[in-house]
Amino acid sequence: MPTPSALKLPSRIGSRSIKRARGAAPQPRAVQLFGVVPAELAGRRFIVDGKAAAAVAYGNLALVIRDVDPGEWNPEDHNWIARQAAVHQRVLERAMHAGPVVPAGFCTVFRGREELDALVRNNGERWRKALARLAGKQEWCLHVYWGPHVASHFAPYVMRVAPASGNKLALQGRNAAHLNALSKACAALASASRRIEPLPNPHYLFGATFLMRRARLREFRGVLLRFAGTARELGLTYYLDGPHPPFTFA
Repeated sequence: MPTPSALKLPSRIGSRSIKRARGAAPQPRAVQLFGVVPAELAGRRFIVDGKAAAAVAYGNLALVIRDVDPGEWNPEDHNWIARQAAVHQRVLERAMHAGPVVPAGFCTVFRGREELDALVRNNGERWRKALARLAGKQEWCLHVYWGPHVASHFAPYVMRVAPASGNKLALQGRNAAHLNALSKACAALASASRRIEPLPNPHYLFGATFLMRRARLREFRGVLLRFAGTARELGLTYYLDGPHPPFTFA
């Protein structure tokens, strides 16, 4: 979800080494945006790891937000980023069970509610259309590895899955033919599909996300089962990752 007026807080603001001078005025609260949901969800609270986000009404939409202290922002710390990504993902997963959601990029922060007002004015109609388009749908990600493989999905989904810059498979022979056929069969059931950048694993062959209607999940799994026999012959392992909010389709 594009947020052209969103500001990532400067890394120095988040430095743990900075201490507020005694007697100094407290820093104003910033606002973190998780995503957009229907107005009917206004008032819902989503608590993850002790952090409470709330769906707040903005006209005929609701924004899932939480107030944040700029002093807690530490984007130079990879572990801190991973924790924030996990919270962002889990908040939106909970919101997804209550209705459609248009995710914002994780760690999207504004200086105050006034900036959110302007953002809604400029994007409200587009978000309403996106909510209608995404209603009843989930994001699923298919990973394919060469050889027996134990999935090592330790990083939050939003940190390890990104749309690929191109759609051409860098493979040849039977593996390429099999994966092309598999991808087309899955995409035929999906409302939308996208290749993703390969995960940092030498045995990783293919990854794609699919925006699926809940009513078609059984057919989707049926396609994977239909291709599974050939996959075993080729020495390939499938992993289906989901359901997730539509992070790569919003």
